[in-house]
Amino acid sequence: MITIRIKNADPLFDIREAIAATLGKDSLPAPKEDLFEYYKKLFVQNHSVVRAVNFRIKDNESDKATARQLLRATTGHPQPYMQSSRPDWCGKERDEFEKVFFLHDHTAESFLNEARQRLCFRAWKPAREKVLDIVHTMWHSDDPYFKALAFCAVPNCVHQFGCPEGKFNCGWWDRQEFPADIMSRREKYLKECIK
Repeated sequence: MITIRIKNADPLFDIREAIAATLGKDSLPAPKEDLFEYYKKLFVQNHSVVRAVNFRIKDNESDKATARQLLRATTGHPQPYMQSSRPDWCGKERDEFEKVFFLHDHTAESFLNEARQRLCFRAWKPAREKVLDIVHTMWHSDDPYFKALAFCAVPNCVHQFGCPEGKFNCGWWDRQEFPADIMSRREKYLKECIK
C-alpha cells in the first residue's frame, strides 16, 4: 500500500516564507486563491521555493527491481530508504521480485523530475506503473498540495511539448493531440492516464 505525507508542520507557511526571503521581506500573507490553483502555478514555475516542503512516499508493496528503478532517479536529490536484502541479515538468498519496504523522501522538484523520467512510455513498465500508482494516490488525497503535484506529474514529452529522446522516441507523443498551453496539456494527460 502506498501512503504519502508531508513532513513539514506548515507547508504553506514554509513556502511563503521562502518566497518572502527572495523578495527581501520577512513574511507574506496567505494567497487569496484556492490552494490547489496556487500550488499548481508554483509547481509549473518550478522556482527554488518548491524545495521548501519535504514529503515522504511509503510503499510496502514494491518489489526490489522496481524500487531500484525509482531510487536511481536522483535529480533534485530525493532520499531513498529500502529494506535490506542481505542474505546474512534476512536468512535467504536475494530475490529481485520479492516485496520490500521502500521509503522515498522528496521535494516537489525531485518528484516532478522523477515523474518526467519514469512516466515516459519508454520507461520500464513496472516502474512506470508504480509512479502512476503514486500519482493516483496523490490525486485522490484531500491535500491540495498533493493534488496539485499529481496534476503536474507528467512524462517529459507532455512537459516539454514534444519528445526529447530524438531517434529513441517511443511514438506516443506523435499519436496524441495536445494543446500548446502547459496547463491544458497537463489536464488532458491527467484525464487520460490517472483514473
